[in-house]
Amino acid sequence: MTASAPTPPAAVSPPEPEVGSRIGFQRTILVTAVLFGLAIGVFEITNTSIGWHLASGRWMLEHREVLDHDVFSFTSGGAEWIDHEWLFQIIVAVLFDLGGAPALVIMRMLIVAALMLLLVRVGTTSGLDPPVALLLAAICVFAARPRFFLRPELFTLLLLPLAMWLFARRRHTRWWPLPLALVIALGVNLHGAILVAPILIAVWFGGEVLEQVIQRNINRSAFISGAIGVAAAFLSPLLNPHGWLIWTVPFRLAEMVRQPHIPNPEWIAPGPADAPTLYLAMAFAAVALVLGSRSPKNWLTTAATAALALKHIRNIGLFFVLLPQSVAAALARWPMLAPGRTLSPARARVRIAVCLALVAVLGVVALARPWPRNGFTFAERWYPDRAWRFLAENDLLEGPLYNDVRFGGWLILHGYPERQVFLDDRNEIHEPLLREIWEIFGRSDVGGWEELLDRWRIDTVLLRYHEPIRVTTPDGEDLGRRGFSTLWFHSERWATVYWDDVAMALVRRSSVPEALLAEREYVHLDPDDLEHLVGTLRGNPDLRPMIAAEVRRALSDDPQCRRALDLAAFLESLGGD
Repeated sequence: MTASAPTPPAAVSPPEPEVGSRIGFQRTILVTAVLFGLAIGVFEITNTSIGWHLASGRWMLEHREVLDHDVFSFTSGGAEWIDHEWLFQIIVAVLFDLGGAPALVIMRMLIVAALMLLLVRVGTTSGLDPPVALLLAAICVFAARPRFFLRPELFTLLLLPLAMWLFARRRHTRWWPLPLALVIALGVNLHGAILVAPILIAVWFGGEVLEQVIQRNINRSAFISGAIGVAAAFLSPLLNPHGWLIWTVPFRLAEMVRQPHIPNPEWIAPGPADAPTLYLAMAFAAVALVLGSRSPKNWLTTAATAALALKHIRNIGLFFVLLPQSVAAALARWPMLAPGRTLSPARARVRIAVCLALVAVLGVVALARPWPRNGFTFAERWYPDRAWRFLAENDLLEGPLYNDVRFGGWLILHGYPERQVFLDDRNEIHEPLLREIWEIFGRSDVGGWEELLDRWRIDTVLLRYHEPIRVTTPDGEDLGRRGFSTLWFHSERWATVYWDDVAMALVRRSSVPEALLAEREYVHLDPDDLEHLVGTLRGNPDLRPMIAAEVRRALSDDPQCRRALDLAAFLESLGGD
């Protein structure tokens, strides 16, 4: 009788993790994502438009209707206005009335935390291991954080990737387009930029169809469901108070910002020096897709979002929040980044630890940023609060006020309805006025500028600081670099009566009592012309005591004024009083 050969032992698979361990691991990922999002969003309010957004929301709550004309500026003549951000304005107005600035910052923190959770979900459903999906989400949110202003765009940065994910993960059921349509309809009443969602969804769908054609495997049900989804995406924006006119808003704005008289840094095309992280991310995405994906939908969507970001700097945030949707599946083809049993338990733990550590480092870097500072308030050194109080306390707000465009929103929040502003950063409202001002500056027409101020009966001016302007005579003689206020608010007609680090206040000499000028005028010191002043002080020692006295007066108004402290230190270095 022949003995049979012993049966070789069966390969032993690693044991499945216990349910409790798996749940604890998932909670760790989710909690880390939420904490990271909260850390990214907890910084002070610094954007210029939040003031008129809050005032618009208050107006609509009071009048029970959507704004369709300008009520905040005395120069627009009540111009028609397609307020496509009305829902955002109502939301922030309610929150602000309930909890002030802290409530607005908390809203942003929660939105960014929700974005983190969404992007982690996008990564895991695309095949990435949860820690890797967490790290990818954190990198993208960290890179997009310069766009997390308290403005309607904040909602678009959450709802746009949600709409894309809903379409990409659609099920072939009768009602699946409903959530997609609701997300886009909600978004279009919060911010007009959500209108890129139908276009990007159509690009994604076109990539799906192209992939099926290449593979010669047309899926009829997938094609029908996708076509219905694209139709729903394009039709749902019509669910807004302005109807089909909402589709005209982005085209009108894009056409407007191409005009030279509407300079807006958000609409410039960013170069590598302006946005190095964008170019690095595009290179990374290209490498990931080359090595891990032949799917046209991923390539086309990445190309479309990159084109948007390269066209306007304001679209960089959209590129980063959509990046996981485009590259996660390609990254998941790398065994080191996908879940499964390709790693030993020890190496899997190392991968988890490395991902969590890198996310923690990004969070610490975000919290350590010098500006904007972490906090739950309006940034003190960003808004003209001190200058406004000075003007009010000295009865200098009786007539129309000329204000810099950056201060318009803040003044609307604090002055309306008692006061209207000269202009603010709603370019579509103030386009005729901006054109006129640009033409005056282009001609160096001081007389035309004074006529404009006289026409609007301007006696008080609230200005921010500008970069010095190179001045030449008609025959080409270089007169050096001079301040904006020195050139356009000549001291023969205008007197500087207050300044700090944020703003300076000027008054028409003929409109105020002599006693005010005797007490408050800065006769020798123009804080907007410091470069010229420094050169003058070097060559004229007799002027130093008078400048020093005016610096001390500025410091008595604001002891922390950086401009005054720097000028005082310069005078001390010259041996002045």
